[in-house]
Amino acid sequence: MILVGDIGGTHARLALARPVVAGWRFEPQRILSARDDVAAAVADFLAAAGRPQLAAAAFCGAGPVAADGSIRLVNAAVELQPAALCRATGLPRVILVNDFAAVAHATVSLPATALRHCGGGAPAPDAPRVVLGAGTGLGVAIAAPRPGDWCVISGDGGHADLAPLDAQDLPVWQRLCERHGRVSAETVLSGPGLARLYAALGAARALPAPEIAAAAWRGEPQATQAVQMFTRWLGAVAGNLALTAGARGGVYLAGGIVPAWGERFDARRFRASFEDKAPFTDWLRALPSYVVTEPQPGLWGLATLARESLSRHRLA
Repeated sequence: MILVGDIGGTHARLALARPVVAGWRFEPQRILSARDDVAAAVADFLAAAGRPQLAAAAFCGAGPVAADGSIRLVNAAVELQPAALCRATGLPRVILVNDFAAVAHATVSLPATALRHCGGGAPAPDAPRVVLGAGTGLGVAIAAPRPGDWCVISGDGGHADLAPLDAQDLPVWQRLCERHGRVSAETVLSGPGLARLYAALGAARALPAPEIAAAAWRGEPQATQAVQMFTRWLGAVAGNLALTAGARGGVYLAGGIVPAWGERFDARRFRASFEDKAPFTDWLRALPSYVVTEPQPGLWGLATLARESLSRHRLA
């Protein structure tokens, strides 16, 4: 039995992972509000599950992994401490990784049915891939193949600078600067970012991201413009990352926003911005992009990591 926990800035998801033919089944699952004492939440979860015998435990958090193995979330006052999680699980060690590192690990084992192709050609199997996703923040990771395995590089690419794409974007970008200071990719490409973008377009009242999307689907002009600009900027940032990583293995869109939009996600608008990087337009046009439709890719990646760790220990 493997315990997995995806600790985000808004919600914490805990589950017991069981291997099945198609990959993993996660049950029971518990979704909690983000809280300071994650270890206490883990102990409560295991007690409610009847204190199962655990073979391994893996957790991810929306923040960088520190030198001591801990993770302090960027967008919430939450810290994941290895020692506290070991005490809560009764295990001598636990796995702690960045949340998008977990998603990157998932993309190399997810079935094709968990990915929706949204442009480009076929992935090169021996090439790096980029994973990014907008939710409470903007997560980014790179997965690169190595003999018999994958190396995942997590970072904080969501906090890299965001530039206006053309004259249409410039006044909106300037208003974002005036209101929020330095404009990073996450300033716009996140749930709070979509709300900032909507406000910068002159919306009369503040709305959260799901309501802005719903208003856009109804045809409300400012909401529609906000979603369109969000999509264009997402394509531009994804294209920048693809160029940086040499991501001939593809670009994978996860997070809480784009997968929730489903078929309403404007893949054509996304790809136009993604590919608009002369002299590399043709090179980028060949790169595939996917929306990750697996509901819990972070948990999937954590379970896969834990299983691989157990296999390595058995062979050691």
